[in-house]
Amino acid sequence: MRKECVFIDVFTGIPYAGNQLAVFPDGRDLSTAQMQKIANEINYSETTFILGADGITADFLIRIFTPQQELPFAGHPTLGAAYSIINILDIWAEKKDTLRLKTNVGIIPLRKERDAIWMVQNEPEFYLQHADKKEIADLFDLSADDIADDLPVEEVSTGNSVLIIPIKTLDAMQRAQGNVTNIKNFFGGKSAGPYLFSLETTRSHAKVHTRFFAPHMGILEDPATGSAAGPLVGYLLEHRVFGEEFEIVNEQGIEMGRPSEILMRGTTRQGKYLIQIGGQCAYVGRGEFDI
Repeated sequence: MRKECVFIDVFTGIPYAGNQLAVFPDGRDLSTAQMQKIANEINYSETTFILGADGITADFLIRIFTPQQELPFAGHPTLGAAYSIINILDIWAEKKDTLRLKTNVGIIPLRKERDAIWMVQNEPEFYLQHADKKEIADLFDLSADDIADDLPVEEVSTGNSVLIIPIKTLDAMQRAQGNVTNIKNFFGGKSAGPYLFSLETTRSHAKVHTRFFAPHMGILEDPATGSAAGPLVGYLLEHRVFGEEFEIVNEQGIEMGRPSEILMRGTTRQGKYLIQIGGQCAYVGRGEFDI
């Protein structure tokens, strides 16, 4: 059996930057084990498989795999799959203003606006705050003094649970190293990961600088993490960092040499949150796999 795929760079308009993604337009006759083996072989942070849906509640079902496990949801694979369906693949006969992709956390609506694709993520859920700054700093070989004092270390989810960690300076962000042993011990078998952010940035138009480490999921570091950017939007709204409504650029992947720009919109009104994550994508090429 032969399966085709397309290669997309997500959260960038320039090929060979952003976050790499393989998208398989027809994964309907692949088993879960086969999907996992393919994702491991490609060895990108995630690989997406598109399956048919009923067309009533969703246009397509997608499944997302890291090299080691299936994820219930991830941002850049969802965005990249939508870009592929809208712009490259000839699989969507009834093109509409909004593409609905069904994931294991629900249906994600996506919309093309000029040269970017935008997704609406679930409302945020706020969980534990972690007071032990040394324990958190040890995950990245940093000092407790590198963790911000005026904002909490907090677990937030818009589909995937993420530990949001405020870092004082850009220098500390650039010094951070994912301590594989400490991160694996801290997160165990969870599909959660730490998302570091600083309000100091390398580019003047960006408002936050971020990094994501997940060696416990087979991802030493991720160059752009849409499923973590959503919880970060919720966190920034909850703590009024940019007020009750904002649209900002989040820069990630700088330290990896794969610069990415994640567009983030957030609004809160009377306890309700609207979380939107957007970005450009770039087509890289096509491939074939013999299964």
